[in-house]
Parts: sequence; structure tokens; C-alpha cells
Amino acid sequence: MIHRMRPSVFLRKYGRILLGGGVLVLIVLATLAAPLITPYEPTATNGAELLQFPSAVHWMGTDRFGRDVFSWVLYGARVSLLVGVAVAAVSTAAGIVLGLLMGYYKTVDRIVMRILEGLSAFPDMLLALTLACIFGNGVDKVILALSIVGTPSVARIVRSQVLSIKESEHVESARAMGATDGRIMFRYILPLCVSPLIIRFTTTMASAILTEASLSFLGVGVDPTVPTWGAILSTAKDFVITHPYMAIYPGLAIVITVLSISILGDGLRDLLDPKMK
Repeated sequence: MIHRMRPSVFLRKYGRILLGGGVLVLIVLATLAAPLITPYEPTATNGAELLQFPSAVHWMGTDRFGRDVFSWVLYGARVSLLVGVAVAAVSTAAGIVLGLLMGYYKTVDRIVMRILEGLSAFPDMLLALTLACIFGNGVDKVILALSIVGTPSVARIVRSQVLSIKESEHVESARAMGATDGRIMFRYILPLCVSPLIIRFTTTMASAILTEASLSFLGVGVDPTVPTWGAILSTAKDFVITHPYMAIYPGLAIVITVLSISILGDGLRDLLDPKMK
């Protein structure tokens, strides 16, 4: 017999995932359809339309260079989402490899853990700013810098999971059957680490978007000519009182995007974490 789930139970179980994921999908679709939604190029300047308030012509107004704020915000989402997804993917992949090696081999743990502890001694924003200054401008360089910042936390999660799993019966059985260390790590241990890694992926993605916006606001990392939310906020800081829309709209874009990712992550945590059930 098939039991139907009550709407209240369904919403309690999947509501956050649907809300956060739905908003995130809408943001992605809007960025993909940007050329169809807005007729203006984000970097196109217009000396005749400087600091125009929101109107039917420019939905979110223009900045001090005459650039359309709506176009800048829409195209800026592409950079933010690219950085967020790429940083989460790279730091997760690197963290998985390091975490497995650290948890499985004590010698590697003693060496690598000291390095990760050294990186973690710095505040994330300070370390990201330092690495961005060292690597220079460029989206790829920002992704590399933020991936280095995000890797230690992922590695620690995997390491702790490996330490608790590697002595379990199914791992001992695989070892007794002659399974290699690599097969044991990736076949018998890693699948049991998936749940916390999925949750950490969303957290890293949201953090990367915020950090990239902060770096762009400071004029570090992404080239200033590339549309980013932080760059338009940097332009708006001198006009917050007279033209507040320049800061409000990109600020809302950051808040909505990061909040939707966080809500999605909370929903996945409640669904995947057995302690929350």
C-alpha cells in the first residue's frame, strides 16, 4: 500500500530545499537569459545618463559612469555563481583527497595537519585578501585563492569521518579480503562521508560569494571592468546618501543569493543528518 505524505509533513521535510533551491534556480535562469532581459551591455557607459534614478528605461537606475545597474547586477550574478560553484567544487575535491590521506595515514596526518592549522590560524578574509594580492587580478586567481581558504575545513570534516570509519567492521572485512588502501578509502569510506560534504558544499559556496564580493569591493581579485556585485557596491559607496539605489539593488542580490543557498543547505542538513530526524 502506498502511503501519501501529508502536505504539512512534506513541507516540513522538503520546504527549505524547495524554497532555497527554487530561488537559486530562478537566479541561474535570470543570469542565463540576461541578454534577452536587458538591452544594455553591463560595461557600456553613457555620459548623457549619469546617476539616473530607477525608471522605465533603467529599471535600477544608472551609476556615475552611466552604466545600467540592472544589467550590471544581472551579469554580475554570473561571476558570483561561477566563483561560488568553482570554489566549492575545488575545495571539496582537494579536501576529500587530503582528508582521506590524513585520516588513513598517521604520517601524512602529522605533516599535512600542521600546514592546515597554519592556514587556519589566519582569519578567512585576511587570508583570502593576502592570496588575492599575491596572485593578482582574474576570476581564475580568485577561485584559486578562495579554494585554498576553503580546503582546510573540508579536509577536517573528511579526516574526522575517516578516523571514525576506518576501524569499522566492513572496512576490516575489505582489508582482510585484500582490498588496496585506495580502494578502501574511495569505495568503503568516502561514500559514508557524502552527507556532511554536501552540506559543507553549500556553506562553502555561500561563503565564497560573500568573500568574492568583499574582495571586489576592495578592488582586489576580479578585474574592475568585469561585472561583479562587489564592484558596483564599491562604485556606490560615495553615493549612498544621494543615490542609495546603487547600493540597495546589488546588496539585495547578494543577500537573496546567499540566503537561498543557506536555506538550501539547512534543508539538506535536516534531510541527510540522522541526528536531525
